[in-house]
Amino acid sequence: MLPSWLPDFRVCAWRSVSLDAVSMAALSRQVDSDHPGEAIIRSCQRLEAYGFDPCTCGAPVRLTGRAALGRLAAIAAGLDSVLLGEVQIVGQVRAAFRDARGPLRAAADLALAAAREAREALPAQRHAGHLLDRALSIASAPRNGRLLVLGTGALGRLIASRGAELGFQVTMAGRRDPGSGFPFVPLAEAPRTSADVVAGCLGSGAGAVDPRVFTPARLFIDLGTPRNFRDSPGATVVTLAQMLDDEAQRPHAAALRARLREAVEAALDRRLNSVTEDARHPIGRFRLAAEQARRAALERALARHPGADRDTVDRALRTAVNRFLHRVTVELRCPGNLNLAECLADAMDDASPLPTGRIQPEPAGIAGTRS
Repeated sequence: MLPSWLPDFRVCAWRSVSLDAVSMAALSRQVDSDHPGEAIIRSCQRLEAYGFDPCTCGAPVRLTGRAALGRLAAIAAGLDSVLLGEVQIVGQVRAAFRDARGPLRAAADLALAAAREAREALPAQRHAGHLLDRALSIASAPRNGRLLVLGTGALGRLIASRGAELGFQVTMAGRRDPGSGFPFVPLAEAPRTSADVVAGCLGSGAGAVDPRVFTPARLFIDLGTPRNFRDSPGATVVTLAQMLDDEAQRPHAAALRARLREAVEAALDRRLNSVTEDARHPIGRFRLAAEQARRAALERALARHPGADRDTVDRALRTAVNRFLHRVTVELRCPGNLNLAECLADAMDDASPLPTGRIQPEPAGIAGTRS
C-alpha cells in the first residue's frame, strides 16, 4: 500500500546555477515567500521547495506525487549535481528537512534511503573538490602552478585540498584562517597574491569580483552561487553552468548518469513497495516503536551531555538505527516471520526506558527468522 500522502507531495524547482547576486537574492526571497513552512533545498545549482499545499508560483518545474518523490531521491543521490554523485548534496538535503515532521519527514526518509542505496551503483563517490579537475579540463589548463582559493568554507577547503593533490602551490584567502595548513591571506590582500589560477568559493554575501584585479592569473574558476566573478574582456572564466553543459555532452558521463537514474528509481520503487504505513501492522508497529525509542535515547544523551551538538548526535543515532532496522525488516518480511514481527512489536510497546548503564551487545543475526 502506497503512502496516503504521496499523491499530494509536490516540488517546485528552479535552476539557480551561475545567477548573479541580485537575481539570486530576488529568487530566494520569492521562493521563501511562496513556500512558508516547506522544505527548501538550496544548492549551488538549484532551489527546490517540497511540500503538500497546492501552489501557483512561477516555478519552471513542478512535479507531484511519485514524480516529486523521485525528484527528491535523485537530488539526494547527486544525479543533478555538476559532479555526478557528489556527497555534499546529502547534507544540503538533510538541512532542508531538518525540522520536517509527519509526511514531510516520511518523504525525506524514503528519498534519502533510496539515494543512499542507489549510490552503490557508482564506481566511486566524488566530492566537490573535483570540480577543480573539471574546470581545468574545460579550459585545457595545466594541472600545476599557483592556486589561490577565495573562501575558506567547506567548498573552499575541498578545492584547496584537491589542488594540493594535483600538485598546485595553494594559498587560501578569506575573512579568517581556517587552520587547514595552507598559507592564508586576508581577503582584502588576495589581489596582491601571485596566482596562476583563482578559484572563487565565496558565499552569497561576498559580491562579484572583477577578474582584472588578479592581473597575473590566467584562469578563473567560478564556483559561487551567485557568481563570484564578473564577466570581463580577456579573462578566461569557467562557470558552473559551463561545467553542467560540458557534462551533458560527454557520452561516458551520460551513461553513468543514466545508470544512477535507473538505480535511484529501482531503489525508490523497492522502498515504496515495502512501506507499511498502517501502525497497526506488526512491522509498522515495530518500526514506529523503534523510532520512538531512538528519539527518547536522543533526549537522554543530550541531557547527559548538554554541550553536544543536537544535529550531529541525531544524525549519528538515525544512521545507526536505520541500518539496524533495514537488516531486521528484511528478515521480518521473509515468509513465515509475521508472528516474529508481532512478538517484537509487542516487546517494543511494553519495553521500559533503556537503562543508563552499558548494554552488552547481542550476537549478530536474528535467530529463527527464516522459515
